[in-house]
Amino acid sequence: MKHFNFLCLFIFYTCFARDAPSVTIINQGTVVGKEVSMIRTQRVLAYLGIPYAQAPVERLRFSPPVVDPLPSWDNIRNATEYAPACLQGENSFGKLDLPFMQLISEPHYEVNEDCLYLNVFTPFGGHPPAEGYATIVWIHPGNFTNGNPAMWNPYTIVYRQRVIVVTFAYRLNVMGFFTSNDGEAPGNYGIMDQQAALLWVKNNIKSFSGDPNNISLMGYGSGAISIGLHLINQQSRDLFTKAIVMSANLFTPAAVKFPHEDKGLIDTLIANFGCYPKPTSDLMICLRGANAEALVTLTEHIDWKPLIDYGVSNTTPFLPELPKNFFERNDYYKVPILTGFTNMEEVLGIDYLNSENVPDDQINDDFIPEVLKELISSDYPNSTETCSYDHIMDAVLFFYGPSKPLTEANQARRVIADFTTEKNIGSSTYQLASYLSKDQPTYVYRFDMKPSTEAAIPNFADWMEVPHLYDLIYVWGMPYWVQLPDQEWDIRDKRTSDIVMSFWTAFAKSSNPTENNIYPIRWEPFTKQQPYILIIDRNFSMSDVTSFNYKPFEFWNEYYPKVVSVASKCCNITDSSATIYAISYSYFIRYLLLALLSHVLFAVQLL
Repeated sequence: MKHFNFLCLFIFYTCFARDAPSVTIINQGTVVGKEVSMIRTQRVLAYLGIPYAQAPVERLRFSPPVVDPLPSWDNIRNATEYAPACLQGENSFGKLDLPFMQLISEPHYEVNEDCLYLNVFTPFGGHPPAEGYATIVWIHPGNFTNGNPAMWNPYTIVYRQRVIVVTFAYRLNVMGFFTSNDGEAPGNYGIMDQQAALLWVKNNIKSFSGDPNNISLMGYGSGAISIGLHLINQQSRDLFTKAIVMSANLFTPAAVKFPHEDKGLIDTLIANFGCYPKPTSDLMICLRGANAEALVTLTEHIDWKPLIDYGVSNTTPFLPELPKNFFERNDYYKVPILTGFTNMEEVLGIDYLNSENVPDDQINDDFIPEVLKELISSDYPNSTETCSYDHIMDAVLFFYGPSKPLTEANQARRVIADFTTEKNIGSSTYQLASYLSKDQPTYVYRFDMKPSTEAAIPNFADWMEVPHLYDLIYVWGMPYWVQLPDQEWDIRDKRTSDIVMSFWTAFAKSSNPTENNIYPIRWEPFTKQQPYILIIDRNFSMSDVTSFNYKPFEFWNEYYPKVVSVASKCCNITDSSATIYAISYSYFIRYLLLALLSHVLFAVQLL
């Protein structure tokens, strides 16, 4: 009851609970949940801590989830408390995520290796649609290293929009993504856990008055990347019918990685746990018997991600090749998509943008080139080819460098914030939409709505707009359940939340976010020919070439890869290739000049 009571402390009303109707789950048993309300007449039903796979402990550690048989019970199971979150480090939230996470949750919560449980929230009273309620399955964010489904309170969405919401835990960090680089431990268990949860929902949501043929995946950050993996994995297809992909995707830089990138990891584990390296079966017996918390602590520094596991396992790989290959050959699950990003995704994670680190008087005309060089250099940590790097930087600085001297420090900060958003999230969102819109309705947004409630953004500089995660304030209806210190939520934030929740759930119900829309807002679908993007600000306006600059997406998706390709060859030029390179480089410079002209014309249009 700990986590659910904690959420209740954050709402404005008193939390009441009593037993909900029991539900019998085929091949498992009967569960009884509880009614939850903020005020007596506004209730939803919650069924918490339902196992969707066998506990991944002992011999099942570092193995795909076991769903046949599922855990079962004879007596009625009490489903009124959250199960613990999956194992994670005490300080696993980064500076990009921590401010928001502190807004919605206590900093510490119970964790356990036995964590493969899900939670079902359903509307109370009334009659469900004949086919059942639309269902939203939430894949939580957390960089594949942290997160807790108990953080996310679906009460407002379920009550106001009358949909079912399912949240669940999946294995994280070393417990979810370690591989032995052979068939003994294939890796990607965390993504396989997600697949197992989806299978459970598909098979059982009808028992909770849900429609098994209308299941939407909704994911943010690492959860959004996960959705992309389910779009291309054969076993995940047909387990859902549409997807809401927020603030990351499978084309986000470094969304996945190769197993060999964790060089030395196995040697570290061998040294610390006294395991024999060969045969691998003995190594895995040793690691499956090691202390789980110690494994997580020892490997906290690893940048855990889903693995491209071709040639790694003698089992069927989850991701056998680069994700883009699937989209290039049109081999992906074609479902309606709603996707987008915030207009300053990484602004809280960049030290250079904090005035305490770099005061205004230290920002001059050299600030932008120096910061951009630092940020780009992180993409090439092993580069020793100076000429290659210089050519890449020439292109980036030509595109993002100021065309006239800066008049205030915040202008420079905005350039850096735009650069990181457009490079890492915006361009990949545009790329994903360009692929998916060929076959299914696709809706794209950019979230420009900064909260009006000052207590929700206490440490934001005035020039900052919407960082990563802060759009979830509106998607999850947080103004109705998160209590702020010494301030009520601004009515404008509540109204915006009502609109956003209605759009997201309308998409979940009908694949059209403005179906039966009560608000005078149009949201045109995105196509390659007409790439409409809804700008979510006070006006909720559709983009067009006079109000939205599409050129950065073209730069990062089409031109920048060509620059990198040519620059990577320039240090090995022979006499016979020098002329070819000179012609190619001349072409790129002409392209950059055209891009710069486009920026100037766009700026003139806005004046």
